[in-house]
Amino acid sequence: MHKKLSVIFKKPHMCVIIFFLVYLAIGVSIYKDYGVSWDEPTHREIAGVSAKYLSSIFLPGFHPPEFASLPPLAESSAKQYGVVFDLPMYVADVFMGFNGKMPEAYYMRHLCNFLLFYISVFFFFLIVKNRFKSNGIGLIACLFLILSPRIFADSFYGKDVVFLSLLIISIYFFVNYLKRKTVISAILFALATALMVDQRITGIFIPFLAVLITGIDAIKQDRPFHYLPKALLPLFIYLISFTLFMVLFWPYLWEKPFIHFIDAFTVMKRYSVFSYDVLYFGEFIKSTAVPWHYIPVWIMITTPLIYIFFFLLGLFDIFKGIIKKGVAIYANEDEQQDFLFLLLFTTPLVAVIVFNSALYDGWRHMYFIYAPFLLIAMAGFAKVLHLMKVERAGRERYATLFIASVILFCISSTSYQMIKNHPFQNVYFNVLAGSNAGKYFELDYWGLSFRRGVEYIANNDKRKIIKLSANVLPPLLNNAIFLDQQDINRLRIAHIHDADYFITNYRWHPEPYPLDNEVYSISVDNLKILSIFKLR
Repeated sequence: MHKKLSVIFKKPHMCVIIFFLVYLAIGVSIYKDYGVSWDEPTHREIAGVSAKYLSSIFLPGFHPPEFASLPPLAESSAKQYGVVFDLPMYVADVFMGFNGKMPEAYYMRHLCNFLLFYISVFFFFLIVKNRFKSNGIGLIACLFLILSPRIFADSFYGKDVVFLSLLIISIYFFVNYLKRKTVISAILFALATALMVDQRITGIFIPFLAVLITGIDAIKQDRPFHYLPKALLPLFIYLISFTLFMVLFWPYLWEKPFIHFIDAFTVMKRYSVFSYDVLYFGEFIKSTAVPWHYIPVWIMITTPLIYIFFFLLGLFDIFKGIIKKGVAIYANEDEQQDFLFLLLFTTPLVAVIVFNSALYDGWRHMYFIYAPFLLIAMAGFAKVLHLMKVERAGRERYATLFIASVILFCISSTSYQMIKNHPFQNVYFNVLAGSNAGKYFELDYWGLSFRRGVEYIANNDKRKIIKLSANVLPPLLNNAIFLDQQDINRLRIAHIHDADYFITNYRWHPEPYPLDNEVYSISVDNLKILSIFKLR
């Protein structure tokens, strides 16, 4: 047995295969555990509008029942949203006979959500492995990404992690493009970028970074001016291909692509379609008026501390290297990649401050910068590993064991919390948030806990009619679909004065309710995220 294990560990590719097989098995075994998040039905409807538009062009005689209640694309209030993920999900629903009131539709969506993230984790492994020339560091980076509680939970239902996944894939092809600058690498990079932008227009900053770094590379070649067109040819191919792919996979851009693109950018740059009250440090502020430190604070209080430590160390080391290089900025491919990772992290942060973008529900709109955050963190991790070996010359084994012990402890601690709190990893806070984070910050803003709540009521109350009231209705209605049809038929929505039960996830109401008969609750790390009060 020991000989078989030693053979496995002597073959790095076997460790990689085992790692990803185990992760796949975990994901496939738990994807049905999560509830329906607040926005999922809405985005399914948005995708339906685009499907109806495509059907009118390619299948004019195709009219499934759901199309009747959907507006034309031009009249939709959410026409500016990208549908590169939602549209295939909706089409699959239609052809499999699912509708928005069937749990199967959301089970499939959650599985596909996870599988996309799973694929992106493999691309993340390749990025880190290629940058640090180590399978081990690549796998540790993947562990850090997977064992990020909020990201892990959202990877099953969150549109924000869909965007993060597409960004990770785009980063891989970005790095490949910078290394090769061939026609094929430019086209593949263009396709990856277009899919990302067609999920969320925020990704438009990637082409600007491509222009910037390609320009720096062209200048650094120090060749005569007539070589410039040849040096910039891959960039032109990338930009043209990106534009074509972007229009191709975004139906809203098919008519008047330039005007509709500007419309989408104008609307989405501030996320100002809605204005929410946001609980931040115990006070409610408008989502259109969050302070500049909103995102940094949320990152600091919801990310495992060891990742933050490695990030700060990596950030310092990258900045130090850039300052030393001066106007040259970077001297080799590794330093170029570190510079890219720095830009990928800082550019969106600066943009949301400059544009005064509306932000709410924690930092989920900025989850995509978590990929470059961890890439910078891995630079810090690699630096620690290097320093330990240099400072402990002759005792590398002890240095390695020490680093491994620290990482193992932190990974084990985070893993334990994630298993203990499953499936509510989305409410994770670290110690920096304090012992009563729910008093100062939003908790289950997606309303996922409502699934357990309605299941409890249906299983424990056998009355023919059950009247329910809730602090917010969308997550209650969304998650009732998991009940048997006979139980759904028993439920009625009522005013609190007429209801049998009041359900709350404490959204926009962090204070305790003046109600006595609490019959069920869910707590995560002593933070109450759901209560059910029996009123009669």
